[in-house]
Amino acid sequence: MTLMQDAAYAVRGLRKSPAFSVVALVTLALGIGANAAIFHAVYGMLLRPLAYRDAERLVFVWSSRPTVPREPLSPARLIDFRQQLTSLHGVAGISQIPLNLTGNGEAERLDASSVSSNFFDILGVAPLLGETFHDGAADDRAVVLSYGLWLTRFGGDRGIVGRQITLNGSTRIVVAVMPKEFDWPMITAGPNSLNGPQLWIPGARGDVPRTPTDRADQDMSSNRDAEYVRAVARLKEDTTVAQAQREVEVIAARIGQTHPDTDGGRGAAIVPLRTQFYGHLRQPLLVLVGAVILVLAIACANVASLLLGRASARRKEIAVRLALGAGRGRIVRQFLIESIVLATGGGLCGLLVAWWAQSALIGSNPAGIVRIESAPIDPIVILFTVALTLLTGLLSGLMPALQSSRHGIVEDLQDGGARSSSGPRSNRNREALAVIQLAVALTLVVGAILLLRSFSALRHVDTGINTQNLLTFNIFLGGSRAQSPEQQAAFYDEALAAIRRLPDVNAAGAAVTLPIGGDDFSAGYVAEGRPLPPPGQRSSAGYQVVTPGYFAAMGIPVLAGRDFTPADHRTAMPVVIVNRTFASIEWPGRDPIGRRIRTSDDGLWMTVVGVVGDVRHRGPSVAPRPEFYQPHTQRSFSFMAFVVRTRHDPVQSVPLIRAEISRLDPLQPVSRVATMDEHLARALSRPRLMFTLVAAFGVLALTLSVVGIYGVMAYFVTQRTREIAIRMALGAPAATVVAMIVSRTALLAAIGVAAGLGGAAVFARALSGLLFGIGSLDATTFLVSAALLAGTCLAAGAIPALRATRIDGVEALKG
Repeated sequence: MTLMQDAAYAVRGLRKSPAFSVVALVTLALGIGANAAIFHAVYGMLLRPLAYRDAERLVFVWSSRPTVPREPLSPARLIDFRQQLTSLHGVAGISQIPLNLTGNGEAERLDASSVSSNFFDILGVAPLLGETFHDGAADDRAVVLSYGLWLTRFGGDRGIVGRQITLNGSTRIVVAVMPKEFDWPMITAGPNSLNGPQLWIPGARGDVPRTPTDRADQDMSSNRDAEYVRAVARLKEDTTVAQAQREVEVIAARIGQTHPDTDGGRGAAIVPLRTQFYGHLRQPLLVLVGAVILVLAIACANVASLLLGRASARRKEIAVRLALGAGRGRIVRQFLIESIVLATGGGLCGLLVAWWAQSALIGSNPAGIVRIESAPIDPIVILFTVALTLLTGLLSGLMPALQSSRHGIVEDLQDGGARSSSGPRSNRNREALAVIQLAVALTLVVGAILLLRSFSALRHVDTGINTQNLLTFNIFLGGSRAQSPEQQAAFYDEALAAIRRLPDVNAAGAAVTLPIGGDDFSAGYVAEGRPLPPPGQRSSAGYQVVTPGYFAAMGIPVLAGRDFTPADHRTAMPVVIVNRTFASIEWPGRDPIGRRIRTSDDGLWMTVVGVVGDVRHRGPSVAPRPEFYQPHTQRSFSFMAFVVRTRHDPVQSVPLIRAEISRLDPLQPVSRVATMDEHLARALSRPRLMFTLVAAFGVLALTLSVVGIYGVMAYFVTQRTREIAIRMALGAPAATVVAMIVSRTALLAAIGVAAGLGGAAVFARALSGLLFGIGSLDATTFLVSAALLAGTCLAAGAIPALRATRIDGVEALKG
């Protein structure tokens, strides 16, 4: 009952001070809301239970080399692990393949996965409709649909099971639809694409996943050269990840001894499912957690300073209550309840801020950096916000509560016109809080400027291509067009010839993978005249298959030799083009033209006919690697990424390009249409998002700190109004008064900056893995941050200082 009375009294008191209440509520709402929003993201990716049975027992199995910690398995290696690993219940292979859906509306390219028959059994997820594949039993014609594809393409028809659909010109039978909660990304050795497969088909003979180009009856189970299989497995109940890792290393060594040419020198890695999905986001998320905690610390200090000022104004009220018999504990409790009531209002507003921040984060998350959509603000996030609100209320109100309970009754009951409204202890406390705010703000400002400079450096990196007016799109051939390498090459040549005839097109070409945001192929090779390396240590390079005109369309210069031509057909001399890095590694200081390489011991020698400029294929932050290119007429694929350079806005040419492809074959859909600038923007999405968020927190921290220092100095002027009036009455110039106040501000700013340097250095080191082109302890960044913070503080202190020079001495002395 007493608590309710205290709470009601607190509400009435806050209503009587609307300006104070609004400032405190906004401050707390921003601090609590920012923390709730980031916790929402952290919980969704690092803490929320995954939607699979006993998800903590699910792991991925990768091959490894000393320089490559995770790489896909070959089909034969998958079977070796499946047969020999005793610490796992089963191992399922996964392969990413595109499929063309036709015969049910407009032709559409779909992202799909070919999986082992035990894939769904290992995950332990039941379908929404029908029955999925089972271990050792899967119809070659079966297909499982994702919930999204079922809803958008088939209208959510519950009678879809058993219906036939056409994929790549072949009839398949829908056997199941997965539930909406089944959230499975496209698995890669690095960070995964968050856009998951739209359907799943069973593997080929031998129960191994298919490649995009093989046939259903093709047996890949003995293939050790094609490394394209991702593998998921389930640990047995009595097995740990460490135990499975030790076993898989032993088996990998055994396989390497049995097959030294293909598997020699290779290891293996067991990676927990959550680490595979979200491990690359752990550091950025923890950095953001640290940033929002610092923002909340500033908010608490700011509100505590406001409460100290309000407590000073209530000294006589507190003295009366003490004189009437109220104990000091009762006074402390009253102040804590008032701060908790205030924090409760801030927490409610903070949930609104968190909801708004979620929407803003989704809008600024075009590349799917964080899976906010799959993690709504749920009861766990609300409970976190409630606990945070209570903690914030206690932290904000503890210092004012303790100080208020120590006031002297007799002194405070005197009107004391000559006395200040608060004693030295209160002044020191408020200044200490201001210093804390400045120190924490410096930490965030340093982080924001480091990320800004890093992002700026990334934006100005020479990627090796000219992205201006460059359009990209994909074509995956199906049906008769994909029957033979000659037919594939012929279609691409026809399509490029038609596109080049369009009025706004300057150049056009195609490649099997796009740099910056495309897939990533690599291959081992041997250079003629060089000694053969030991097993498992063969040189590796990026591998591309391109058409004539690709380099011109991309703006990649031919530095020596020539481009591919139509004369480089399938029966002509095998040729290859290498990039500058490849040439400098293999033939430093020598002319690479005319030299030869091959990709396998029994492969054909390919003659180098050209050298081209380097491209940062894996993104602006990754240095160029050695790469070699083959002509599409000598090594064809059924899928290619087209690049078209136009004179004006490339998007305007999209309808004409679609019309030309449809005229050639309406069953070959154009997909993934985007400009190269959009690909580059997606590659920069994560550093841009990190900079934006930390900069926003830095601006918020700086603003709250400036408000705090302004409040301290304004209160300082109010306390010393009589002294200032006397000084000015005795002839002190206004400049002296201003200097007195500004010097006090400068002292607080200097102490705050000095105190914050250590924390800023720690935070900067935490950012080191996210920086590019700049060191975490960059002296310029620290100096600029300190100057910015000190300058804004001095500006904040100058306002009360100038106001002090306009004090009416007569009125002040009368008071």
